[in-house]
Amino acid sequence: MKTQIENFATDIGAFAANSTADEIAATPKPGLVDSIGSGAHSDMDCALFMRSAGALAPFWASQALDGIVCRESGPYPELFGKLRSRGVEMERAMLDATDGVNTHKGLIFALSLLAGAAGVCLNEGRCRPDEVRKKSAEIASPFMEEDFKRIEARAGKASHGERIYLEHGIGGIRSEAMNAFPSLAASLDAYRGALLRGALANDAALCALLTLMTVCQDTNVIHRAGIDFWRGEYMERARETLEIFDPLEPDYGPLLALDEFLIERRASPGGAADLLACTLFLYRSKIFDDKEG
Repeated sequence: MKTQIENFATDIGAFAANSTADEIAATPKPGLVDSIGSGAHSDMDCALFMRSAGALAPFWASQALDGIVCRESGPYPELFGKLRSRGVEMERAMLDATDGVNTHKGLIFALSLLAGAAGVCLNEGRCRPDEVRKKSAEIASPFMEEDFKRIEARAGKASHGERIYLEHGIGGIRSEAMNAFPSLAASLDAYRGALLRGALANDAALCALLTLMTVCQDTNVIHRAGIDFWRGEYMERARETLEIFDPLEPDYGPLLALDEFLIERRASPGGAADLLACTLFLYRSKIFDDKEG
């Protein structure tokens, strides 16, 4: 029989798995894989993403459990090491399931961190979404600073995201983690607000995605289409679409037009997609709020 701690970890793991699946299913997502198309990707489709999500699903509860049983008071070197080590296992499982296609690498990092942070918060008696975000920064910040130093030291061997940091000072998901995922504060407000007004979950998720596209440092877009495009046309079109889209009376025409625009430029907002799954996870974590929340 499972202990209460194990049950809590299972719940958090289920939140993460369900949120990953719900992000994939949300439709239509401009430039992204969804239930009706592959967006700006030629090597991915919805079935591939679902296989990836299925391969990752068994790991999320373990990430949460490490947070729940953690006895560190900060800066959490042991916990971060465990989360990162299991994240490497998750990447291998993902690549095995997708025949080598990177579907969820960014999500593995972000959602593992949030699942572990949720576990720590639950152990401390408060698991509000804003507390989970803050705790994730406590866990990650010292190690992200070390990561940035290492990137600068080995500039010649940098990955796509690392080159963007070196050239433009844009840290992407690492910067999000260091700063308590500020983009998630905006997207969670958008998602929760749409639901409270009566929107369906799919349309509230689209509202959250568009919000993320206007606020997050999406290194995937920058890599594929350039920083000038990201700062200019991309942001402008994303803001215009967000202003037009009404999740209570959804007209998907503007989103489909944005989808075509991004496909033409091979620009996929993959960073925003990962953060959408994290948004849905944080929304679900409210079940653990204390009575004051």
